[in-house]
Amino acid sequence: MRDLLDRTYGLLTRHPWWTLGLLLAGHTAFTMNCRALWFSDEVRYANAFENVIRAGKWLVLSLNGAPYPDKPPLYFWLLALLHTLSEMPAVFFLGAALSGLLYLFATLNLNRALGQERALGLTAGLLLLTDFVFLGLLHYSRMDLLFAALILASQACLYRAYGPAGTGRTAWINAGFVLAALATLTKGPLGLVFPLLTLVCFLAWRGELGKMKNRATLRAAGIMTGLLLAWLLAALLAEGTGFITDILGKQIVTRAVNTFHHKEPFWYYFLALPAACLPWLLLPAFLPFWRAFTPGFWKRAWTGRRQAGPRAWLWCMVLPAFLLLSCLSGKVFVYVLPLLAPLALLAARELEAMDWLKAGRFWMVLGGLLLALALALPVTEALVPLPVAPRGLALSFVLLAAAGAGVIALRRGGTRAPLLALALGLLLWSLPLHLITAPSLDTYMSPKRQGEIIKAYAAEGYTPLAFDIYSGIFTYYAGVNLLETSDLNVLIADLDRAPRAILVIRKKHWDAWQNRPSRLVAFDEQNIAGQVYVLAATAPR
Repeated sequence: MRDLLDRTYGLLTRHPWWTLGLLLAGHTAFTMNCRALWFSDEVRYANAFENVIRAGKWLVLSLNGAPYPDKPPLYFWLLALLHTLSEMPAVFFLGAALSGLLYLFATLNLNRALGQERALGLTAGLLLLTDFVFLGLLHYSRMDLLFAALILASQACLYRAYGPAGTGRTAWINAGFVLAALATLTKGPLGLVFPLLTLVCFLAWRGELGKMKNRATLRAAGIMTGLLLAWLLAALLAEGTGFITDILGKQIVTRAVNTFHHKEPFWYYFLALPAACLPWLLLPAFLPFWRAFTPGFWKRAWTGRRQAGPRAWLWCMVLPAFLLLSCLSGKVFVYVLPLLAPLALLAARELEAMDWLKAGRFWMVLGGLLLALALALPVTEALVPLPVAPRGLALSFVLLAAAGAGVIALRRGGTRAPLLALALGLLLWSLPLHLITAPSLDTYMSPKRQGEIIKAYAAEGYTPLAFDIYSGIFTYYAGVNLLETSDLNVLIADLDRAPRAILVIRKKHWDAWQNRPSRLVAFDEQNIAGQVYVLAATAPR
């Protein structure tokens, strides 16, 4: 078996693009429409996308009938293109899968731009396809994988233009800056900050910042700025100055300096990045990282800095970005995605070079970790009971344990055989997880049930109201915009104006509401992702 896997791996290195593409298709092809959309981002983005294709909100997104400045529109344009091939809600899962494919291809393209062997690109891709966070995002509709893929593509172009063997060709420079602009139009200014930060740090390390002082760079920066200003101008014409002020002030400056949302301490990413690398977080223990803490290491690094190449570029993609993210006030777990590809390429080189004895010990530990995680599934289910009973966990336990056992059995064969076995094992583990377990969690993770109740009431002439909820979470399944407010006086006024109304409100607010209108009667409760929501109506059916 080990010899067969080794020979297979050697064959696959000739076709890494097809290999990774087919593996990703195996993960996603059968799971396009097997569950409802979940709280909170999926249902909100679904409503924003509805407004793109049905209300013509192409330039400025709209959520629950109001401008939605949190996100630029590029990802939703991609969904609109895919919508010609697929219906809702399957189009959202197709968008997630395609974004993951683009991320893998961007990783392979980065490896090729760095001039490294194709085998390293394949190994890095398999590391990503065995990363739990990456596998999970293949099945969750959001723009972060596309955002990271565009950043990686931009960094690859910039290395081709400014790297040690760079040609300085205007085409590569323009492509790098344009891709940075597209990343920015996908999720925000980090899309241009990450590539430019990598470039500046790398050239500064080599003492070659002067490479950027030319007309080609200035022209490319102008093109990038022009693309971004064109969208801002279009948004200004569509929504007015208040929307632009919100984007530049609240959504960019405030989130960076003193955020109103996702505020975390400086050390947040010191925990988030290792968690995002599961099950590979133990690999550094088998690498000689201790050398980085010796004076000789830095002396040699400084002496040879003018010869720095691909490895230095990869570290410049990781370390400055990590420090920048740690300094921002607003911290979100998925912001580490642009760091996973360069870390995978660095890890691939170390794995390929690892001697068989050390590789055997590493795979033994990794297989043991998978077995421990498999054993933890039923224990976690018993200690942290959910309001619903997940189905298929026993099968997940068996398949994850089998993957761990397979890795341990093949540990003496170097790196390639156990890595390929792990990729295939986690593919088999992933399918029932998303086909059986995930759909069984819909009543806990999705607002679909209550949203459809609101939809039925709205069809009978009830006015849909919402008090102090995460904006837009019920709108997609309700099929109508809700009158949302966080002011109790406004809510009471809305109730007075509505002959018949249906209200969604969190249970803690419902219970604390003194002097509730007597005609408002609670008739339904649902626990959605840990928050209990109450439906109340005047004269409920």
